[in-house]
Amino acid sequence: MKSFKRILVVGEENIFSELCQIIVIAAEANTKLIDMLDDCKNEKCLDEGMQAIRSLENKSDSIAFKVNEDITSGAVSPNILEHLLECVRVADDIVDAYYYQAREMCRMYKANFPYTEVIEEDQWIATFKSLVELAEQALGKVKQALLISDLSEILQLRKEIASLEQQGDEIKDKGFDFLYREAPQMHYLQFYHYSGLLHKFDAILDGCEDLSDLVLSVITSIIK
Repeated sequence: MKSFKRILVVGEENIFSELCQIIVIAAEANTKLIDMLDDCKNEKCLDEGMQAIRSLENKSDSIAFKVNEDITSGAVSPNILEHLLECVRVADDIVDAYYYQAREMCRMYKANFPYTEVIEEDQWIATFKSLVELAEQALGKVKQALLISDLSEILQLRKEIASLEQQGDEIKDKGFDFLYREAPQMHYLQFYHYSGLLHKFDAILDGCEDLSDLVLSVITSIIK
């Protein structure tokens, strides 16, 4: 198998490094979200976590803007330009998803509902923690794929990320089964809240899989 990094130009190497920075930011946001889930009844913890993730999201936006400029300025080969732009969008969207989660958790905590006692919070927290733990693993593997130079290793990482995404789908589906069973006892905003969180956690794992696919597409285009 070829080492694709040996045939990257300097500009392309920089793009992969900058993409890796966004993934590192996403991993930091994942850690912050775990902290929020661990102390989800503490308003101060939730607010501080949300503000920290907001700062990370702004940082990701700045890096994404710079990377897009680097890509479109001619620093990369034309045949991989579109794939790289899509890589940037997907990576930044992952960080955006964490900010959505953090804001939604804060909003829900501050809302007053007439019959919140029927909601099985412990079960929901366990479900969400399972998903963020999978996301943590997937982000680590995406980072590896951006840093290593062996194509066979990248292919293996892509398979492992796909497996994590499938595990996430199973957890999400069980979460929706539980959500629909409990729906008659819920306020409609509670239903919307849990549904939105499940979809966004799934979107993070989907984003990791999509990004690994895009990285593989870039590599394949380079070594043809």
